[in-house]
Amino acid sequence: MKTVFKVVVGILIAATILIVGCVALIGVGANEVDQELDRQQGQNAITNAEARQVRLGTTRREVVRRFGKPATDQESENQGLGGDSCIYYNLEGGELLDQWQFCFQGRGQRGKLRGKNRL
Repeated sequence: MKTVFKVVVGILIAATILIVGCVALIGVGANEVDQELDRQQGQNAITNAEARQVRLGTTRREVVRRFGKPATDQESENQGLGGDSCIYYNLEGGELLDQWQFCFQGRGQRGKLRGKNRL
């Protein structure tokens, strides 16, 4: 009877150590993922104040010169109206996917800012 009890206690202790170890590893992994997401959000980031200072009519070239390379960009073709492009900057200190969108009438570096939005 004592031997069975010792085996059961040993199994319970081993299972507890395994569970605690797994929880610790998951916690460390989650922390690393959170830090990486924060790092990515901080790249190509601008503040709300910086974005609000950009005036309609500013060229794409000027926006990129001022803030650096955008986080992402997108071009579209409007049938009969020509092409538009939008560039996106992460929001400094924002949550994941908080961005500013700057959309330009016309493609290329000479496109003029026609709108901006906080996403």
